[in-house]
Amino acid sequence: MDRDEKVKEAQEILNWVILRLNLDFHCKVMGYKYENYKVQFLTKENKLMMPVEIPEEWIQGCRPKENVIHERLELLISNLRNYS
Repeated sequence: MDRDEKVKEAQEILNWVILRLNLDFHCKVMGYKYENYKVQFLTKENKLMMPVEIPEEWIQGCRPKENVIHERLELLISNLRNYS
């Protein structure tokens, strides 16, 4: 899988996680390097809340078909609720 495909897949998974957790912000996966995704979390008004790096294993630990979110990713994204 090339870098663009990895970014696209990560974006889809993170969109599902945010929807699943019923949060009122969104994210944009900016890139992939050294087994980490660079992600910007944005408010509804598209104001930057926080840029973060998310390990590939956290993204791959999510299984939308089984309704499973990697526990560390869930904690990270849930904590971002304080910044929105």
